[in-house]
Amino acid sequence: MTGAPGRLDGEILRVAPSDPEYLRLAAAEAAYWAKPHPFSLEAQELKQGFDNTIDRYTNARFTGDPDVPWERIICRRGRFRRGLILGTSMMSVEARILESNPDLHVVFIDLSEGALERRRTVLGPRFPGRVVTRAADLNFLKIEPKTYDCIVSQASLHHVTNLEHLAYQINRGLTPDGYFFLQDYVGEPRFQFREEKKRVFAEIYLREAMRFPGRAHALRWNDPSDLSPFCGVRSDEVLGVLGNHLRETWLRTAGTLTVPLLRSRPVDGEWPYPRTALQRARDAVEAWLCALRLQPAPGKARVSAEFLERLMVVGDVMTDAGLLVPGNAFAVYRAR
Repeated sequence: MTGAPGRLDGEILRVAPSDPEYLRLAAAEAAYWAKPHPFSLEAQELKQGFDNTIDRYTNARFTGDPDVPWERIICRRGRFRRGLILGTSMMSVEARILESNPDLHVVFIDLSEGALERRRTVLGPRFPGRVVTRAADLNFLKIEPKTYDCIVSQASLHHVTNLEHLAYQINRGLTPDGYFFLQDYVGEPRFQFREEKKRVFAEIYLREAMRFPGRAHALRWNDPSDLSPFCGVRSDEVLGVLGNHLRETWLRTAGTLTVPLLRSRPVDGEWPYPRTALQRARDAVEAWLCALRLQPAPGKARVSAEFLERLMVVGDVMTDAGLLVPGNAFAVYRAR
């Protein structure tokens, strides 16, 4: 999304805080996340979570150890005390950050008051005196200079339009010994994958579908209609903008061909059109999670471990070779 350009403390912004169209979409974005959306990471962790196979693969890519998720290595960088969490995502991850950094006091910042209220209700009593919330728009956020030794953002920056402004603020807000930890979707905007990625994914799926005689070999790809207004608005620019404003010390990618699992389905799937966006989201998640758990469901073909392995290996190799845009990333930055 683009809007009328504006300025904030002399900085040029992609969208201005007074732009009526932006304000309309921002209100819709906040309402979208007022409750855990069925297709969100927060909703899926509350329901049943992703298969351990995917977790272990992602951990290995991000940290080098399949048993160690990215949030567990934050404490290896130092003994942090003043933290800022930009956006809300999976509450279990946020809890582990607080658990593994016992001296850390954090301020959660999010556009949605509903998401912040859930942090106050769940994490507040669990970590008394260590959780503060603040409703604010990351597109226009101002961070106090050299204040935070630990800034974290998970699955939130791909919703930001004014990336340059936010990157500048993060760099300004870090203490000299501070770190910024990012885990986010960095693939194609609005999850509308490039044709070459679709072709590779479809070819791997074809090999899987051929295991079941009579099954269709084509896929149907989701449009952005079920996404929040700002989801993936500049996702493929996140790493480049951060690299220009901060000093990158660690970068790993994953999920090039596993992220598309949640944005596609076989044409002979059991959820027929027409369906509402909410129903399509629920059906897609339930079907793929069943597949990823390698458990057959009534009327559904079983997805093999070989299929998942091909998606992981081929996706990583092609991304590392610069042939496909990555899916997710974990990166660590210092102030310039």
